[in-house]
Amino acid sequence: MATLSSPPPSPLLARSSSGGSSSSHMIPHMPLSVSNVANLFVKMRRHRSKAKSHHIESSSGDAPQTHSSLEGSVSVERIPLEKNETFVCRDGVDATKLLRAVRGALYEKAQTFGANVLVDERWTCTICGPRHRSDGTFRVYIHYSANAARSERRDPQRPVALEKARGVPGLMTILSRLD
Repeated sequence: MATLSSPPPSPLLARSSSGGSSSSHMIPHMPLSVSNVANLFVKMRRHRSKAKSHHIESSSGDAPQTHSSLEGSVSVERIPLEKNETFVCRDGVDATKLLRAVRGALYEKAQTFGANVLVDERWTCTICGPRHRSDGTFRVYIHYSANAARSERRDPQRPVALEKARGVPGLMTILSRLD
């Protein structure tokens, strides 16, 4: 019988003894052999090759796009703009909202140059899942590029090819936003 000051019995001693131990929660004994170690390395290699499988990547496409409502009404002078942002989110990722936020920041920057529309837009979004993070957070990397220009028409105020954005279901909470 164990007292409060004595440590719990060692599971290694119970495993090596041939006596009738009543511990049913013990892990079955696996002998350490060359084949078992080799199998372990094979399993580790498979796991490592699947490590990137928890990334969700989406993009607007290979070529820059302009909203159809702006076609033919944009000035020739254009200023190239680019923005990279990293978000740390919990419980889900709404990629469309994050893309809107990054585009909004890029649009504000375009307005400082006297432009009122964004054309030739292109974006990529990479979501890195919480597979190796104990806090269950997602890291979202967004790269957005566009050209600032002037037009007599209003800017649509939404990213191009938004239907291609892929996210993680759940109620997203943004923990931090890094420029």
